Amino acid sequence: MRPWNDWLFRAASLRRFLLVWMLGGLWLAVAVVTAWQVIATWGQVAQAQDARLMAAVSHVVQDLAQGVAEPVKTVPAMRFRVSAMNGDWLAGDRGLAAYPWRSMLPASGLPELYITHLAQAPVRAAAALRHVPGASDPAGAVLVQVAEPLEGRFAVWRELPMGLLGWVYGLAAAMSIVIWSGVSIALRWLDRARVAFGAARITHGDDAPYDGPSELRPAVDRMRELHRRQREWVDQQRRFLADASHQLRTPMSVLRAQLQSALAGDVAPADVLPQMLHTVDRATGMANQLLSLSKLEQIKRAGELQPVDLRAVARDAVMELSPLIAAKRLDFALEGDALFARADALMLGELLRNLLANAIHHTPQAGRLGILLRAYAGTTELVVWDSGPGLDDEVRPRLFQAFSAAKGGVGLGLSICRQIADAMGASMGLYNRIDDGRVIGVDAVVTWGQGP
Repeated sequence: MRPWNDWLFRAASLRRFLLVWMLGGLWLAVAVVTAWQVIATWGQVAQAQDARLMAAVSHVVQDLAQGVAEPVKTVPAMRFRVSAMNGDWLAGDRGLAAYPWRSMLPASGLPELYITHLAQAPVRAAAALRHVPGASDPAGAVLVQVAEPLEGRFAVWRELPMGLLGWVYGLAAAMSIVIWSGVSIALRWLDRARVAFGAARITHGDDAPYDGPSELRPAVDRMRELHRRQREWVDQQRRFLADASHQLRTPMSVLRAQLQSALAGDVAPADVLPQMLHTVDRATGMANQLLSLSKLEQIKRAGELQPVDLRAVARDAVMELSPLIAAKRLDFALEGDALFARADALMLGELLRNLLANAIHHTPQAGRLGILLRAYAGTTELVVWDSGPGLDDEVRPRLFQAFSAAKGGVGLGLSICRQIADAMGASMGLYNRIDDGRVIGVDAVVTWGQGP
């Protein structure tokens, strides 16, 4: 079940939300001020009416004693009644019923206020005991009642401070215009940011000028950076697919030609079958490396790296390639203590197999190669070394480019290795190992962390 305030945070029009939130708050404050003024004015009108009724009680007795024919005439809507203590009418309006709780009125003459009816209309009335010489009651007491229509108690609009409320409503209207224009300007700034990003997306102009609000600049810059990286990734994949399709088409064409030659009898099967096997191996190797690149993209997007035992991964890779090592009668050494680095075990194994296969390929018969694990100054290194002929200066700039193998191979191994290292937060480089000015082999170094 959604929380009660979920409606406040669900997606809606930003313009509508801002206007409702700010204008609603403004006019709510205006309504509160108006209600307060109405209540305060109603209280004042009610108190004035009660005070007028209480004063009129004494005026009725005085006017009657002076022979005034119509007491309380100064208030046209006011009515009065004078009754004996038993409720009999003595003077005034007969339609005004005698006060029913006469025995409860204080002898001091303090009026009691109550609500009754006169000609089926509600009225506010005051009742009090008064002492009149010659009254029918032996104590000279009479019941005096004065009433005024109750509707006057609620006619507060005539008493409201219209000048003050006019200023309040005028200022509220002006503030509403200011808020409306401010929201419109802010949304226009947001639209500038959207247009700026859209222009960069369409024209590839990541450096297009941005004139929106400064608070949105980090978001726009971030979106531009994400778009730039996405565009680079798409361009890279497009180039890779184009190169891969070209490279895969070559061994398939060669294999087809070899099959046609064998079927036509131009070449003896014993001669063409080893060539076909080599072609199939080459195509298989390229397909496996393409699958490795696909796995690499998954690792990059997942971004989940864990500490991995480098020695255990190296041992597994060596065991897998041990037939190739034995076939060339190579002297192999795995050196170094158990070290851990943040990596993906499967992709690190792929990197090691590629580096080892490359080292085995370039190491002469009965030569030496190995893996060295070492750590120093916050840096962890995995080194695959061989005793091959070394790297030519003209080949070095193209070592990590896809489909740029110099002597055989499919040209993906070192490119995949570099990408795997980057995905694991490591760096990789190939260096000639020199002794007495002579190249005696190549070191492939994968490094985690930074040295001094």
